[in-house]
Amino acid sequence: MTEMRELWRYLLLSLGEVLAVVLVYGVIFHEHFLTVWQEEGAAWIFLAVILVALGNYLFFKRQAKRRLTSQALLLKKLSELVEDQPSRHVLLPKDDEYYQLSRLVNRLQSKQRSLLRNYQQQNRDYLTLLQSLTSGVIVFDQRKETVLYNHVLASILNTTELKGQPFYQVFTAVELIAVTQKVYQTKEDQRLLWQKKVARDNEWFEVQVVYVPLSRHHYSVMCIFNDVTEIKQLEVKQREFMANASHELKTPLTAIQGFSETLLAGALDDKKTARDFVQIIFEQSQQLTELIEDISALAHNKKTQELKLEQIKLKAFCEQILTSYLAQSKAKNLTLEVQIPDDFEINCDIKYLQHIVSNLIQNAIRYNVVDGKLKITATSSANEWCLVVYNTGQTLANADKERIYERFYRADKARSAEGSGLGLAIVKEAVEALSGQIVVTSPYKNGTKFTVTLPLFLT
Repeated sequence: MTEMRELWRYLLLSLGEVLAVVLVYGVIFHEHFLTVWQEEGAAWIFLAVILVALGNYLFFKRQAKRRLTSQALLLKKLSELVEDQPSRHVLLPKDDEYYQLSRLVNRLQSKQRSLLRNYQQQNRDYLTLLQSLTSGVIVFDQRKETVLYNHVLASILNTTELKGQPFYQVFTAVELIAVTQKVYQTKEDQRLLWQKKVARDNEWFEVQVVYVPLSRHHYSVMCIFNDVTEIKQLEVKQREFMANASHELKTPLTAIQGFSETLLAGALDDKKTARDFVQIIFEQSQQLTELIEDISALAHNKKTQELKLEQIKLKAFCEQILTSYLAQSKAKNLTLEVQIPDDFEINCDIKYLQHIVSNLIQNAIRYNVVDGKLKITATSSANEWCLVVYNTGQTLANADKERIYERFYRADKARSAEGSGLGLAIVKEAVEALSGQIVVTSPYKNGTKFTVTLPLFLT
Protein backbone atom coordinates (compact mmCIF):
# COMPACT_ATOMS: atom_id res chain seq x y z
CA MET A 1 0.00 0.00 0.00
CA THR A 2 2.84 2.36 0.80
CA GLU A 3 4.50 1.81 -2.59
CA MET A 4 1.11 2.37 -4.42
CA ARG A 5 0.60 5.63 -2.60
CA GLU A 6 4.12 6.65 -3.51
CA LEU A 7 3.46 5.70 -7.17
CA TRP A 8 0.22 7.75 -7.35
CA ARG A 9 2.02 10.66 -5.73
CA TYR A 10 4.75 10.54 -8.34
CA LEU A 11 2.07 10.22 -11.16
CA LEU A 12 0.31 13.35 -10.00
CA LEU A 13 3.63 15.12 -9.57
CA SER A 14 4.69 14.04 -13.08
CA LEU A 15 1.31 15.11 -14.59
CA GLY A 16 1.77 18.52 -13.14
CA GLU A 17 5.30 18.70 -14.51
CA VAL A 18 4.19 17.59 -18.02
CA LEU A 19 1.21 20.00 -18.11
CA ALA A 20 3.49 22.82 -17.06
CA VAL A 21 5.89 21.97 -19.87
CA VAL A 22 3.02 21.67 -22.43
CA LEU A 23 1.55 24.98 -21.31
CA VAL A 24 4.87 26.77 -21.61
CA TYR A 25 5.49 25.13 -25.03
CA GLY A 26 1.98 26.09 -26.22
CA VAL A 27 2.48 29.70 -25.28
CA ILE A 28 5.85 29.96 -26.98
CA PHE A 29 5.17 27.78 -30.05
CA HIS A 30 1.44 28.31 -30.46
CA GLU A 31 0.97 27.21 -34.11
CA HIS A 32 3.24 24.13 -33.89
CA PHE A 33 1.54 23.09 -30.64
CA LEU A 34 -1.94 23.23 -32.22
CA THR A 35 -0.81 21.12 -35.18
CA VAL A 36 0.73 18.41 -32.92
CA TRP A 37 -2.30 18.43 -30.65
CA GLN A 38 -4.74 17.95 -33.53
CA GLU A 39 -2.70 15.12 -35.13
CA GLU A 40 -1.51 13.15 -32.05
CA GLY A 41 -3.99 14.21 -29.42
CA ALA A 42 -3.73 13.54 -25.75
CA ALA A 43 -2.03 10.12 -26.20
CA TRP A 44 1.43 11.64 -26.31
CA ILE A 45 0.78 13.73 -23.32
CA PHE A 46 -0.44 10.70 -21.37
CA LEU A 47 2.59 8.67 -22.43
CA ALA A 48 4.89 11.50 -21.43
CA VAL A 49 3.20 11.69 -18.07
CA ILE A 50 3.67 7.96 -17.52
CA LEU A 51 7.35 8.01 -18.50
CA VAL A 52 8.16 11.05 -16.43
CA ALA A 53 6.29 9.63 -13.44
CA LEU A 54 8.12 6.33 -13.70
CA GLY A 55 11.49 8.09 -13.98
CA ASN A 56 10.72 10.24 -10.94
CA TYR A 57 9.57 7.22 -8.99
CA LEU A 58 12.74 5.23 -9.72
CA PHE A 59 14.99 8.20 -9.03
CA PHE A 60 13.37 9.18 -5.75
CA LYS A 61 13.08 5.57 -4.60
CA ARG A 62 16.82 5.11 -5.16
CA GLN A 63 17.51 8.28 -3.21
CA ALA A 64 15.25 7.18 -0.37
CA LYS A 65 16.90 3.78 -0.19
CA ARG A 66 20.33 5.39 -0.13
CA ARG A 67 19.19 7.74 2.64
CA LEU A 68 17.78 4.88 4.72
CA THR A 69 21.00 2.89 4.27
CA SER A 70 23.11 5.85 5.48
CA GLN A 71 20.78 6.42 8.41
CA ALA A 72 20.96 2.75 9.40
CA LEU A 73 24.78 2.80 9.25
CA LEU A 74 24.98 5.92 11.39
CA LEU A 75 22.46 4.62 13.92
CA LYS A 76 24.37 1.33 14.21
CA LYS A 77 27.62 3.24 14.59
CA LEU A 78 26.25 5.48 17.35
CA SER A 79 24.78 2.46 19.13
CA GLU A 80 28.19 0.73 19.09
CA LEU A 81 29.86 3.87 20.44
CA VAL A 82 27.37 4.10 23.30
CA GLU A 83 27.76 0.42 24.15
CA ASP A 84 31.57 0.65 23.79
CA GLN A 85 31.70 -2.08 21.14
CA PRO A 86 34.56 -2.31 18.60
CA SER A 87 33.56 -1.08 15.13
CA ARG A 88 34.97 0.40 11.93
CA HIS A 89 34.53 3.90 10.58
CA VAL A 90 31.43 4.72 8.53
CA LEU A 91 32.50 5.43 4.91
CA LEU A 92 29.97 7.33 2.77
CA PRO A 93 30.43 8.91 -0.71
CA LYS A 94 31.00 12.66 -0.77
CA ASP A 95 27.69 13.32 -2.54
CA ASP A 96 25.74 11.59 0.26
CA GLU A 97 23.70 14.05 2.31
CA TYR A 98 25.01 12.38 5.52
CA TYR A 99 28.66 12.59 4.47
CA GLN A 100 29.57 15.43 6.87
CA LEU A 101 27.68 13.78 9.71
CA SER A 102 29.55 10.50 9.12
CA ARG A 103 32.87 12.35 9.30
CA LEU A 104 31.92 13.88 12.63
CA VAL A 105 30.87 10.46 13.99
CA ASN A 106 34.19 8.94 12.82
CA ARG A 107 36.13 11.74 14.51
CA LEU A 108 34.12 11.18 17.68
CA GLN A 109 35.02 7.48 17.57
CA SER A 110 38.73 8.26 17.09
CA LYS A 111 38.64 10.68 20.00
CA GLN A 112 36.84 8.12 22.15
CA ARG A 113 39.42 5.45 21.30
CA SER A 114 42.28 7.81 22.15
CA LEU A 115 40.70 8.77 25.48
CA LEU A 116 40.03 5.11 26.27
CA ARG A 117 43.65 4.13 25.51
CA ASN A 118 44.96 6.95 27.70
CA TYR A 119 42.56 6.00 30.49
CA GLN A 120 43.54 2.32 30.31
CA GLN A 121 47.24 3.20 30.34
CA GLN A 122 46.81 5.54 33.30
CA ASN A 123 44.74 2.90 35.07
CA ARG A 124 47.47 0.27 34.49
CA ASP A 125 50.15 2.69 35.72
CA TYR A 126 48.03 3.53 38.77
CA LEU A 127 47.40 -0.13 39.61
CA THR A 128 51.09 -0.98 39.09
CA LEU A 129 52.08 1.84 41.42
CA LEU A 130 49.48 0.76 43.95
CA GLN A 131 50.69 -2.86 43.93
CA SER A 132 54.35 -1.80 44.23
CA LEU A 133 53.73 0.20 47.40
CA THR A 134 55.10 -1.24 50.63
CA SER A 135 52.11 0.23 52.47
CA GLY A 136 48.69 -1.40 52.51
CA VAL A 137 46.06 0.70 50.68
CA ILE A 138 42.29 0.26 50.43
CA VAL A 139 39.75 2.67 48.92
CA PHE A 140 36.04 2.86 49.76
CA ASP A 141 33.50 4.73 47.63
CA GLN A 142 30.65 6.99 48.73
CA ARG A 143 28.47 3.93 49.37
CA LYS A 144 31.17 2.69 51.82
CA GLU A 145 32.04 -0.25 49.56
CA THR A 146 35.53 -1.41 48.57
CA VAL A 147 36.58 -0.32 45.08
CA LEU A 148 40.35 -0.80 45.21
CA TYR A 149 43.05 -2.42 47.36
CA ASN A 150 46.57 -3.82 46.96
CA HIS A 151 48.11 -7.17 47.90
CA VAL A 152 49.90 -5.69 50.94
CA LEU A 153 46.54 -4.71 52.43
CA ALA A 154 45.13 -8.17 51.68
CA SER A 155 48.12 -9.70 53.48
CA ILE A 156 47.67 -7.42 56.50
CA LEU A 157 44.00 -8.36 56.81
CA ASN A 158 44.67 -12.04 55.96
CA THR A 159 42.09 -12.13 53.16
CA THR A 160 41.99 -12.33 49.36
CA GLU A 161 38.66 -11.00 48.06
CA LEU A 162 37.44 -7.63 49.34
CA LYS A 163 35.98 -5.85 46.32
CA GLY A 164 32.42 -4.66 46.86
CA GLN A 165 32.45 -5.32 50.61
CA PRO A 166 31.60 -2.44 53.00
CA PHE A 167 34.33 -1.27 55.36
CA TYR A 168 32.53 -2.62 58.45
CA GLN A 169 32.85 -6.12 56.97
CA VAL A 170 36.40 -5.64 55.68
CA PHE A 171 37.70 -4.54 59.10
CA THR A 172 37.25 -6.77 62.13
CA ALA A 173 38.99 -4.45 64.61
CA VAL A 174 36.56 -2.10 66.35
CA GLU A 175 39.02 0.80 66.31
CA LEU A 176 39.45 0.59 62.52
CA ILE A 177 35.68 0.58 61.95
CA ALA A 178 35.25 3.53 64.31
CA VAL A 179 37.95 5.72 62.76
CA THR A 180 36.69 5.02 59.21
CA GLN A 181 33.11 5.83 60.21
CA LYS A 182 34.33 9.07 61.76
CA VAL A 183 35.88 10.15 58.44
CA TYR A 184 32.57 9.48 56.64
CA GLN A 185 30.76 11.58 59.23
CA THR A 186 33.18 14.50 59.61
CA LYS A 187 34.85 14.41 56.15
CA GLU A 188 38.17 15.05 57.92
CA ASP A 189 41.36 12.96 57.84
CA GLN A 190 42.08 10.75 60.85
CA ARG A 191 45.15 8.91 62.15
CA LEU A 192 45.39 5.77 64.29
CA LEU A 193 48.13 3.56 65.75
CA TRP A 194 46.70 0.05 65.41
CA GLN A 195 48.10 -3.03 67.13
CA LYS A 196 47.41 -6.26 65.25
CA LYS A 197 47.54 -9.28 67.50
CA VAL A 198 49.29 -12.29 65.96
CA ALA A 199 50.41 -15.66 67.30
CA ARG A 200 54.05 -14.97 68.23
CA ASP A 201 54.39 -11.21 68.38
CA ASN A 202 52.20 -8.19 67.84
CA GLU A 203 52.42 -6.07 64.71
CA TRP A 204 51.98 -2.30 64.73
CA PHE A 205 50.52 -0.18 61.93
CA GLU A 206 50.15 3.55 61.58
CA VAL A 207 46.77 3.91 59.84
CA GLN A 208 45.91 7.10 57.95
CA VAL A 209 42.25 7.42 56.90
CA VAL A 210 42.02 10.12 54.24
CA TYR A 211 38.93 11.88 52.86
CA VAL A 212 39.35 12.24 49.06
CA PRO A 213 36.89 14.64 47.33
CA LEU A 214 36.33 13.66 43.67
CA SER A 215 33.71 16.22 42.64
CA ARG A 216 31.11 18.46 44.21
CA HIS A 217 28.88 15.56 45.22
CA HIS A 218 31.23 12.54 45.07
CA TYR A 219 34.10 11.42 47.28
CA SER A 220 36.15 8.40 48.41
CA VAL A 221 37.79 7.33 51.64
CA MET A 222 41.32 5.89 51.47
CA CYS A 223 42.96 3.91 54.28
CA ILE A 224 46.77 3.64 54.28
CA PHE A 225 48.49 1.09 56.54
CA ASN A 226 52.19 1.77 57.28
CA ASP A 227 54.02 -1.04 59.09
CA VAL A 228 55.84 0.47 62.10
CA THR A 229 56.47 -2.86 63.86
CA GLU A 230 60.26 -2.53 63.59
CA ILE A 231 60.12 1.00 64.99
CA LYS A 232 57.99 -0.12 67.93
CA GLN A 233 60.26 -3.11 68.55
CA LEU A 234 63.28 -0.82 68.42
CA GLU A 235 61.64 1.48 70.96
CA VAL A 236 61.03 -1.52 73.23
CA LYS A 237 64.64 -2.67 72.81
CA GLN A 238 65.91 0.83 73.56
CA ARG A 239 63.84 0.98 76.74
CA GLU A 240 65.05 -2.48 77.76
CA PHE A 241 68.65 -1.53 76.95
CA MET A 242 68.45 1.65 79.03
CA ALA A 243 66.88 -0.24 81.91
CA ASN A 244 69.48 -3.03 81.74
CA ALA A 245 72.37 -0.60 81.26
CA SER A 246 71.21 1.46 84.24
CA HIS A 247 71.00 -1.70 86.36
CA GLU A 248 74.40 -2.98 85.23
CA LEU A 249 76.03 0.42 85.85
CA LYS A 250 74.31 0.79 89.19
CA THR A 251 75.64 -2.50 90.58
CA PRO A 252 79.40 -1.68 90.50
CA LEU A 253 78.76 1.99 91.32
CA THR A 254 76.77 1.00 94.41
CA ALA A 255 79.58 -1.34 95.52
CA ILE A 256 82.24 1.32 94.93
CA GLN A 257 80.20 3.94 96.78
CA GLY A 258 79.39 1.64 99.71
CA PHE A 259 82.93 0.43 100.30
CA SER A 260 84.33 3.96 99.86
CA GLU A 261 81.95 5.29 102.52
CA THR A 262 82.97 2.45 104.85
CA LEU A 263 86.64 3.27 104.35
CA LEU A 264 86.01 6.96 104.97
CA ALA A 265 84.05 6.10 108.10
CA GLY A 266 87.18 4.59 109.72
CA ALA A 267 87.93 1.29 108.03
CA LEU A 268 91.18 2.80 106.70
CA ASP A 269 92.73 2.19 110.12
CA ASP A 270 92.32 -1.57 109.68
CA LYS A 271 94.90 -2.36 107.01
CA LYS A 272 93.60 -5.84 106.19
CA THR A 273 89.99 -4.66 105.89
CA ALA A 274 91.07 -1.56 103.99
CA ARG A 275 93.08 -3.69 101.51
CA ASP A 276 90.13 -6.06 100.96
CA PHE A 277 87.78 -3.12 100.38
CA VAL A 278 90.17 -1.41 97.98
CA GLN A 279 90.55 -4.71 96.08
CA ILE A 280 86.74 -4.90 95.75
CA ILE A 281 86.60 -1.28 94.61
CA PHE A 282 89.31 -2.03 92.03
CA GLU A 283 87.46 -5.11 90.72
CA GLN A 284 84.17 -3.21 90.53
CA SER A 285 85.83 -0.34 88.70
CA GLN A 286 87.28 -2.87 86.23
CA GLN A 287 83.80 -4.30 85.66
CA LEU A 288 82.46 -0.77 85.20
CA THR A 289 85.22 0.02 82.68
CA GLU A 290 84.51 -3.21 80.79
CA LEU A 291 80.81 -2.37 80.63
CA ILE A 292 81.47 1.13 79.32
CA GLU A 293 83.91 -0.21 76.71
CA ASP A 294 81.35 -2.82 75.58
CA ILE A 295 78.61 -0.19 75.24
CA SER A 296 81.05 1.96 73.27
CA ALA A 297 81.88 -1.00 71.03
CA LEU A 298 78.18 -1.61 70.36
CA ALA A 299 77.70 2.03 69.43
CA HIS A 300 80.73 1.85 67.12
CA ASN A 301 79.45 -1.30 65.40
CA LYS A 302 76.04 0.28 64.81
CA LYS A 303 77.52 3.13 62.78
CA THR A 304 77.38 2.69 59.04
CA GLN A 305 80.92 3.19 57.84
CA GLU A 306 83.26 1.99 55.16
CA LEU A 307 85.35 -1.06 56.01
CA LYS A 308 89.07 -0.44 56.46
CA LEU A 309 90.59 -3.64 55.12
CA GLU A 310 94.07 -4.65 56.20
CA GLN A 311 96.16 -7.73 55.56
CA ILE A 312 96.31 -9.73 58.78
CA LYS A 313 98.29 -12.82 59.76
CA LEU A 314 95.57 -14.57 61.71
CA LYS A 315 97.70 -16.78 63.96
CA ALA A 316 99.84 -13.92 65.25
CA PHE A 317 96.72 -11.77 65.63
CA CYS A 318 94.94 -14.38 67.81
CA GLU A 319 98.06 -15.11 69.89
CA GLN A 320 98.50 -11.40 70.60
CA ILE A 321 94.91 -11.14 71.89
CA LEU A 322 95.41 -14.30 74.01
CA THR A 323 98.30 -12.65 75.85
CA SER A 324 95.81 -10.16 77.33
CA TYR A 325 93.97 -13.03 79.02
CA LEU A 326 96.93 -15.11 80.23
CA ALA A 327 96.24 -14.27 83.88
CA GLN A 328 92.63 -15.46 83.68
CA SER A 329 93.62 -18.62 81.80
CA LYS A 330 96.35 -19.47 84.29
CA ALA A 331 93.90 -19.00 87.17
CA LYS A 332 91.88 -21.91 85.68
CA ASN A 333 94.93 -23.80 84.44
CA LEU A 334 93.56 -23.83 80.89
CA THR A 335 95.31 -25.39 77.89
CA LEU A 336 95.45 -22.85 75.06
CA GLU A 337 95.87 -24.00 71.44
CA VAL A 338 96.03 -21.87 68.30
CA GLN A 339 96.00 -24.36 65.43
CA ILE A 340 96.31 -21.91 62.57
CA PRO A 341 99.07 -22.07 59.91
CA ASP A 342 101.71 -19.33 60.22
CA ASP A 343 101.06 -18.16 56.63
CA PHE A 344 97.25 -17.97 57.01
CA GLU A 345 96.51 -14.40 55.90
CA ILE A 346 93.19 -12.65 55.45
CA ASN A 347 91.96 -9.16 54.51
CA CYS A 348 89.63 -7.76 57.14
CA ASP A 349 88.68 -4.71 59.15
CA ILE A 350 91.00 -5.02 62.15
CA LYS A 351 88.64 -3.32 64.65
CA TYR A 352 85.70 -5.58 63.87
CA LEU A 353 87.91 -8.67 63.89
CA GLN A 354 89.39 -7.66 67.23
CA HIS A 355 85.90 -7.34 68.73
CA ILE A 356 85.02 -10.81 67.43
CA VAL A 357 88.18 -12.65 68.54
CA SER A 358 88.65 -10.94 71.90
CA ASN A 359 85.03 -11.41 73.02
CA LEU A 360 84.94 -15.07 71.92
CA ILE A 361 88.22 -15.76 73.76
CA GLN A 362 87.01 -13.87 76.84
CA ASN A 363 83.78 -15.90 76.89
CA ALA A 364 85.65 -19.18 76.32
CA ILE A 365 87.87 -18.46 79.32
CA ARG A 366 85.17 -17.04 81.59
CA TYR A 367 82.76 -19.98 81.16
CA ASN A 368 85.40 -22.71 80.96
CA VAL A 369 86.08 -25.31 83.64
CA VAL A 370 89.23 -25.66 85.70
CA ASP A 371 91.90 -27.64 83.78
CA GLY A 372 89.83 -27.09 80.66
CA LYS A 373 90.84 -26.39 77.09
CA LEU A 374 90.51 -23.52 74.64
CA LYS A 375 91.28 -24.17 70.97
CA ILE A 376 91.24 -21.75 68.03
CA THR A 377 91.30 -23.05 64.46
CA ALA A 378 90.76 -21.52 61.01
CA THR A 379 90.03 -22.82 57.52
CA SER A 380 89.43 -21.20 54.14
CA SER A 381 87.63 -22.03 50.89
CA ALA A 382 87.24 -20.32 47.55
CA ASN A 383 85.14 -17.36 48.73
CA GLU A 384 85.14 -17.45 52.55
CA TRP A 385 87.07 -18.37 55.64
CA CYS A 386 86.01 -19.73 59.03
CA LEU A 387 87.26 -19.02 62.55
CA VAL A 388 86.36 -21.65 65.15
CA VAL A 389 86.67 -21.05 68.91
CA TYR A 390 86.10 -24.17 71.03
CA ASN A 391 86.08 -24.46 74.82
CA THR A 392 85.33 -27.26 77.28
CA GLY A 393 83.09 -25.07 79.41
CA GLN A 394 79.38 -25.25 80.10
CA THR A 395 77.04 -26.30 77.31
CA LEU A 396 73.99 -24.31 76.21
CA ALA A 397 70.33 -25.28 76.28
CA ASN A 398 68.36 -24.86 73.05
CA ALA A 399 66.40 -21.97 74.55
CA ASP A 400 69.65 -20.17 75.40
CA LYS A 401 71.09 -20.65 71.90
CA GLU A 402 68.38 -18.40 70.47
CA ARG A 403 68.97 -15.62 72.99
CA ILE A 404 72.70 -15.53 73.77
CA TYR A 405 73.22 -12.70 71.25
CA GLU A 406 70.71 -10.45 73.03
CA ARG A 407 72.15 -7.56 74.98
CA PHE A 408 72.63 -8.25 78.71
CA TYR A 409 71.38 -11.83 78.33
CA ARG A 410 73.26 -14.43 80.39
CA ALA A 411 72.75 -18.15 79.95
CA ASP A 412 74.11 -18.81 83.46
CA LYS A 413 72.05 -16.60 85.79
CA ALA A 414 74.17 -17.67 88.76
CA ARG A 415 77.22 -15.96 87.18
CA SER A 416 75.53 -12.65 86.40
CA ALA A 417 78.28 -10.75 88.20
CA GLU A 418 80.82 -11.88 85.59
CA GLY A 419 81.10 -9.80 82.45
CA SER A 420 78.79 -7.15 81.05
CA GLY A 421 76.40 -9.46 79.19
CA LEU A 422 77.23 -7.61 75.98
CA GLY A 423 80.12 -9.70 74.62
CA LEU A 424 78.22 -11.92 72.20
CA ALA A 425 75.96 -9.03 71.15
CA ILE A 426 79.13 -7.18 70.12
CA VAL A 427 80.38 -10.27 68.25
CA LYS A 428 77.06 -10.67 66.43
CA GLU A 429 76.96 -7.06 65.24
CA ALA A 430 80.62 -7.10 64.20
CA VAL A 431 80.06 -10.30 62.18
CA GLU A 432 77.03 -8.79 60.47
CA ALA A 433 78.98 -5.60 59.70
CA LEU A 434 81.47 -7.83 57.85
CA SER A 435 78.61 -9.59 55.95
CA GLY A 436 79.29 -12.85 57.77
CA GLN A 437 77.45 -15.22 60.05
CA ILE A 438 78.03 -16.88 63.41
CA VAL A 439 76.79 -20.31 64.52
CA VAL A 440 76.99 -21.89 67.96
CA THR A 441 77.21 -25.67 68.38
CA SER A 442 76.53 -26.94 71.89
CA PRO A 443 77.05 -29.49 73.26
CA TYR A 444 80.12 -30.23 71.14
CA LYS A 445 82.76 -32.64 72.49
CA ASN A 446 81.76 -31.85 76.08
CA GLY A 447 81.89 -28.15 75.39
CA THR A 448 80.75 -25.35 73.10
CA LYS A 449 81.95 -24.31 69.64
CA PHE A 450 81.46 -20.92 67.97
CA THR A 451 82.00 -20.83 64.19
CA VAL A 452 82.37 -17.45 62.48
CA THR A 453 82.19 -17.44 58.68
CA LEU A 454 83.41 -14.34 56.86
CA PRO A 455 83.93 -13.50 53.16
CA LEU A 456 87.42 -13.42 51.70
CA PHE A 457 87.77 -9.70 51.05
CA LEU A 458 90.03 -8.65 48.21
CA THR A 459 92.57 -5.90 48.76
